[in-house]
Amino acid sequence: MKVHGDNKPEKITANSMPNKPGRAWVRFCLNPVETTGADGNTQWEYDEYVTEVADGADLQERVAAQADALLLQAVGEELYGTPLTSVDDLREQRIADSKTDLAAWLSENPLTWTDGKKYAVTSEKQAQLTSALAVQQVAQSAGVERELRWNSTGDECTVWQYADLCALALAIAAYVEPRVSIQQAAEVDLRNAATAEEVLSVAWNYA
Repeated sequence: MKVHGDNKPEKITANSMPNKPGRAWVRFCLNPVETTGADGNTQWEYDEYVTEVADGADLQERVAAQADALLLQAVGEELYGTPLTSVDDLREQRIADSKTDLAAWLSENPLTWTDGKKYAVTSEKQAQLTSALAVQQVAQSAGVERELRWNSTGDECTVWQYADLCALALAIAAYVEPRVSIQQAAEVDLRNAATAEEVLSVAWNYA
């Protein structure tokens, strides 16, 4: 999870848990970014993952030797509710996250078109729009008269001219395609990442 602190954190720290004898916590702080608040004070924002291990005199040595496996364990517990066992597992989870986040962004950010109304741009709605235009084109080629209907978000369907709905479809495509490119670039970076830390350094922003 994202955490803010006054100082740049150590990448890995491990300490005994005073309320759990024989147990210790291991904290990973990744992707630190220095930020300046509205008050002008400098802070650090970073991703923090924490897991629990057996305590002992060799705690620091064990943590250093098992850092990759412990990071996977911490990330799995924090983000997915279960420890991850390999970088491949983490990579596939992160790729799925990038797609889920894209779908959520598209669902929450409809396109405002030239008529001032909002139009849904989800994958499902795009497929429906493509289908509606294709059927209308077949009907026109066959000389069949039919109404072409579409709706803005939350409204009933109304009759559209074919050229106008094509223009809307092209506007939606231009709106969506850059976000799809962001997801695809993130997926490439994730597949090229060799370590858990590299996988976790890949970020995407659809705004």
